[in-house]
Amino acid sequence: FNTIIGNLFHHILSKVVVDNINVHDEYYDYISKCTYQFNERELFFLDNLYFELEFIIKTIESHNSTNSLNKILTEERIEIDKSINNVNILFKGFIDKILLNDNEDIASIIDYKTGTPNLNLNNTIYGLDLQLPVYIYLLKHKYPHIKIAGFYLQKILNSEITRDNKHTYEYLKEDKLKLQGYSNEDLSILSEFDSSYMDSRVIKGMRTTSKGLGTKKVLNNEKIDKLASLVNDKINESINNIIDANFDINPKRIGKDNIGCKYCKFKDICFMNESNIVNLKEYKDMEFLEEV
Repeated sequence: FNTIIGNLFHHILSKVVVDNINVHDEYYDYISKCTYQFNERELFFLDNLYFELEFIIKTIESHNSTNSLNKILTEERIEIDKSINNVNILFKGFIDKILLNDNEDIASIIDYKTGTPNLNLNNTIYGLDLQLPVYIYLLKHKYPHIKIAGFYLQKILNSEITRDNKHTYEYLKEDKLKLQGYSNEDLSILSEFDSSYMDSRVIKGMRTTSKGLGTKKVLNNEKIDKLASLVNDKINESINNIIDANFDINPKRIGKDNIGCKYCKFKDICFMNESNIVNLKEYKDMEFLEEV
């Protein structure tokens, strides 16, 4: 059921920004065509979620009014031929939303999340948490000279809002829909995407102070290019390991967290022992980009 909700919201949001659709009809038409058998509780929940979707669309339209990136691509499929040694290999990805300017030399990337976003990119150096960096890599393959104004996650389904005495309920809901991610520190580029960056209505935590941008989540063009290059290296490394049948038992541990085994379905029957674990350096604030 949770997967259906995620797919439903992605489907509507991919269409509403590029097609003149009737959101209500499209929403319930999608539900009616599902082979999943909804119970009464789920149908009641879906009826209520429709009003949440209307609010999300209204908020996204408000966000769009702050940028001059008029060309919008949704569910954009990008493929890269990575064939090697007569082995046919295709690397492909689907980006929820790309916003481009008319010259196609500035863009922003947005990925919708119905779950809890993971914004920690400090493990990218180890080939982990690569989703947003992979989107940068794909976009720069399609548009080699593009500058990335920002790359973000947008949490489109949030838990119930806790009221406070300082803000309206609508303000708090809009705040939950702000983009979470990294922005270009070049204000001439960032402003193309978010003209309200001085006290942003779009990007969470983005504002300007007497010392400049009041957030650590900014990168320059060189570091964004380094991320794309790092992704390419990690993809090639994975390809070579697969071709060489190199599947050593060597889970990675960062600090006290054994991230290599956390989501493995086979850890109960694995022959892994403590000596197999590889301890990795813990990075903060994307400092690894100074080393690559």
